[in-house]
Amino acid sequence: MEKPVLNKLSTLVGHSGNSDVDLVVNIDIDTKAIAYGVLCSLYAKGEINEKELEKAIQKLDTLIERDKRKKKSNNNTNIENKPKLYDFPLRRNWL
Repeated sequence: MEKPVLNKLSTLVGHSGNSDVDLVVNIDIDTKAIAYGVLCSLYAKGEINEKELEKAIQKLDTLIERDKRKKKSNNNTNIENKPKLYDFPLRRNWL
């Protein structure tokens, strides 16, 4: 069993004294080429025939297009992250 890897960057940023800073990093890895490669490998090994390959590629393309539409609609509805400004009301002494 592998030991968990400590995210050192998170530790450095999280304990740097800037506690009001939120760091969000979105990483988008395109795995289409890997998926196509796996399908071609299955076909080359004879595990699927040409008809199954074509059907799998069509299904993969459909899923990719659906994901693109979903991401596009999510991007339109999300409000960009803006800095939070806290304007606390002044404390009044009623005494």
